[in-house]
Amino acid sequence: MTKYLVIQKSNIVTLAKRHMFLVLILLAIVFVSVSGFAWNEKTVTLNVDGQTQIVKTHLNSAEGILRDAKISLNPKDAILLSTASLENGTVVTVVRAFPVKVTVDGQAKTVMTVQTTAQGLADELGYKAPNYVPLEDGNTHLTSNSEVTIARVTSRSVKNYERPVEVQVIRERDDTMAIGQEELVQEGTAGVESVEEEVFYQDGKEIKRQILNHNEIKKMVPTIIKVGTREAVVETSRGTVRYREVLTMEASAYLPTDGDGRGITATGMVARRGVVAVDPDVIPLGSRLYIPGYGMAIAADTGGAILGNRIDLLMDTYSEAMEFGRQSIEVYILK
Repeated sequence: MTKYLVIQKSNIVTLAKRHMFLVLILLAIVFVSVSGFAWNEKTVTLNVDGQTQIVKTHLNSAEGILRDAKISLNPKDAILLSTASLENGTVVTVVRAFPVKVTVDGQAKTVMTVQTTAQGLADELGYKAPNYVPLEDGNTHLTSNSEVTIARVTSRSVKNYERPVEVQVIRERDDTMAIGQEELVQEGTAGVESVEEEVFYQDGKEIKRQILNHNEIKKMVPTIIKVGTREAVVETSRGTVRYREVLTMEASAYLPTDGDGRGITATGMVARRGVVAVDPDVIPLGSRLYIPGYGMAIAADTGGAILGNRIDLLMDTYSEAMEFGRQSIEVYILK
């Protein structure tokens, strides 16, 4: 009897140990599952319709994440990932399909696509080379409501010829020159290149030409022009003033009583110091001027002998006019 009780107690202890072991295993499984679930959490950025949204998720498919974010997709929309697979930090971008009018063999239809080039759209629709070709440049960028014409190709040929390369004009900024000033640094010359061109035909009629490659025969030399970027200002007795152009002119002097003696200028202004006579084809009447050694002036008079880069300055006295005589001066046309 005593021996039986000992055996019974031993069985109970064994069962208890087994139960404890099973409980520990279950707890381990739960812990691993929970910790694994937490470890699998990732932060993903969604770019949709111009809006950015950051979400935390345990899902492993972009479609599922978008569905959870209540973002609907149209059949032709595309999903782009910034990484090879969905992971923490991935940027998910939804590219919305847009309508493009496509004409094939005279039949027009509107399709939805995310393709950005005419050739890409033609390929997507199954109109591939060498049997079909888009009549537009294959790299033409497509936008909503673009039009693409795809033609059937029945034959093609390759042509080789030479053509001139137009002179490129390079304008270099130069802050040592005033705004509006330019200086020719290098006179350009045209180049020559050989061209290999493919010509497409439909039933004997040419429908498109496409450059296959081109090689330089004679190098094009660009024209180089320095362009002033320094703000054009000049110091005067009234302070710093801005000017738009400076001209070197041949100057002479005259008196208010010259001409018909009435002392009235061609614009009706009273003749006085500060009024100058100009050729209106060179300096428009009414222009404000600054002349070093003379001062501020206004172009308000004309004269029969004042043609081209000639200017006549009104002086107060005969002796001042005689002393000035005739000389070359700089004339700043103010803004």
